[in-house]
Amino acid sequence: MSAAINMDTFQIGLSAWIIQDGNYGDFSVGQEATFALEFYPRSLSLAQPGTPRLDSIGPARYSILGRVDFVASKAWVVDFGLRASQEAACPPGILPQSWVQGEVYLGIDPFYYFERLHDLPGMPALSYKWVIRNIRLETTPWITTEKTSVRDESKTSFKDVQKTDAWDDDEGCAHYILECERLDWC
Repeated sequence: MSAAINMDTFQIGLSAWIIQDGNYGDFSVGQEATFALEFYPRSLSLAQPGTPRLDSIGPARYSILGRVDFVASKAWVVDFGLRASQEAACPPGILPQSWVQGEVYLGIDPFYYFERLHDLPGMPALSYKWVIRNIRLETTPWITTEKTSVRDESKTSFKDVQKTDAWDDDEGCAHYILECERLDWC
């Protein structure tokens, strides 16, 4: 199912550690909240200018076409119908006003924007007001290797919950998808 940019409801990822870190309290269905978005590129490349788009391809995963609105040494912002930042160096060859396309994971900004990035000269406003319409707790089984544990992507699953419980869900390692309706623009 595609969630194009003219829609006001988006799937936004949230890792339990963001709540555990004290940056936000637990979230509940029906709650209004204000937060910025962070994107994590899975693949991005330069693109021709066009109409910004954000098409859902999985839980909190989107195919995007967007314009680079801001670049600093350790952060950059892309506008694909929603503005989101990444606290990392911009990939080589991507400049302000460049267009990019590819796949991204869209999540709640852990703290980078509201603690540091918002003060950078030229940084655009990134906080949106949302109402949380649904919360899905990831129940995908873990695979343990010698060095780490990862989710078994071949068995991706979720269950609806009324609120997050970051300290107890999935033994404190929970991942949620918040289905959020945007109430305002930056």
